[in-house]
Amino acid sequence: MPLFVFIWLILNVRSATSFMHIYPLGALDGAAGKAMCTKNTENSDVSTVIDLQLHTRRKPPSDFLSSLSEDCEKLGVDAFDLYGDFASDAQTSHLRRFESEVANHFGKEDAVFCLSGGMAQCIALAINGRRKSDSQGGKKAKAFACHPTSHLLLHENDNFHELLGMQAIVLNVDKEESSYNPDHLKDYGCYGMSPIRLSHAKDLFAKIDGTELTGTNTSTIYPNSSTPVGSTDLSTFILELPHREIGGKLTPWDEVEEIGRLCKARGVQFHCDGARIFEASAGYGHTSVKQTAQPFSSVYISFYKGLGNGIGGAMLLGNSDFCAEARVWLRRFGGNLYSVLPYSVASWAGWQKNCLQAENGTCTTKVFHQRQKKLARILNILQSDSTISSIVVSDPSTPETNMVHGYLKMSYEECVAALKSAEEHTGIRVLSRLRRCGSTNDNMHYHSEFGCRFEWVMGESNFMIKDDIFITGWKAFAKACKRQNT
Repeated sequence: MPLFVFIWLILNVRSATSFMHIYPLGALDGAAGKAMCTKNTENSDVSTVIDLQLHTRRKPPSDFLSSLSEDCEKLGVDAFDLYGDFASDAQTSHLRRFESEVANHFGKEDAVFCLSGGMAQCIALAINGRRKSDSQGGKKAKAFACHPTSHLLLHENDNFHELLGMQAIVLNVDKEESSYNPDHLKDYGCYGMSPIRLSHAKDLFAKIDGTELTGTNTSTIYPNSSTPVGSTDLSTFILELPHREIGGKLTPWDEVEEIGRLCKARGVQFHCDGARIFEASAGYGHTSVKQTAQPFSSVYISFYKGLGNGIGGAMLLGNSDFCAEARVWLRRFGGNLYSVLPYSVASWAGWQKNCLQAENGTCTTKVFHQRQKKLARILNILQSDSTISSIVVSDPSTPETNMVHGYLKMSYEECVAALKSAEEHTGIRVLSRLRRCGSTNDNMHYHSEFGCRFEWVMGESNFMIKDDIFITGWKAFAKACKRQNT
């Protein structure tokens, strides 16, 4: 173990225990899964339940930190980064070497490592807004366009507005709502909602060219709906690939490219919320993530979701000038810590493990394509079972990535009871994370036939479970549901 890693462990690690779910040997596919199972069974404190929804297995803290030391050795990391290593190059800094490697595979000039996606995307908005303002003589560009389910709207406490003074032009993709309420989407889910399509971008630009928006049937201004927004205000068009909150749906690729051209013609930056861009690239059938990133002026990627690095980390990619300014904003946001080594090394190791082919060093999304195929195969079998299909609906019905969202036609309490019964009889936990459709103290029903919902991601962990185990678990759950209704 390198001395500097040992020192970091002593200073930062507190003893912790971890409760891990493990799989019986016969439930796993492949030698790697069996080896992992055998190792974990040495711990007498673990459970033998099979968790079908657990897509990423986190190591206990002590094991994670031990593997971090091994990753330092493999990656040749022998010195800490210092305040972002802004003045260093790829020859002298492991952080800049990591950034350069990722940027090269994405076809971008440079990249900046960030601690979180919220910080990375706010930085992109800040840069684009300032540049648009400078290009038009100081008139402030205070708006960006996005899908109603954008992470910035649902999960960041309006950071774009509170920190940057910006407004969101929320595209009304289904033209059903007269106003925008993010809490409604968080409470009830987004069943049947469309991804951003080319028609939505065309409608927006047609409305905004030469006039001001105050909220129409094609878009809503958020959070201040009465504030007018004009074409000179729009600096950024954000497209999430895939759209996570609507089950991993994808905007058709030819439309992505055309939206990029529309943005370029109007001086609007086309930004990709690529937290799951590896999954999207596989869903499109692209040969490389470079192809997926090509239409965008900037891209944000995450290292702790599909790449499962264990503790977090993100990267913002773009041209050299953009990234140089991003490093300034990183400091302004307090993101250039004294050292980010645990985050950057874990992210780099996860990137290389999941995306780089060892034999030639090329970037591939093969593992994500395999996960999508497995999910589609299992889902097809479940949907052909009349009992299962009578209680759960998948959105989308056919996975476009390695993710879908499921909606259950039972109350939350009924589902919990049925899940418990199925687990007791089979040792299979079908769903470990379930959410109500609606709050507990109201009587509104967006889609009244659904009582609760869940997200199903096929990841590194549940990918190893044999298909027939999924089928057995879901059939037991459906049977328990039926017993409650008889």
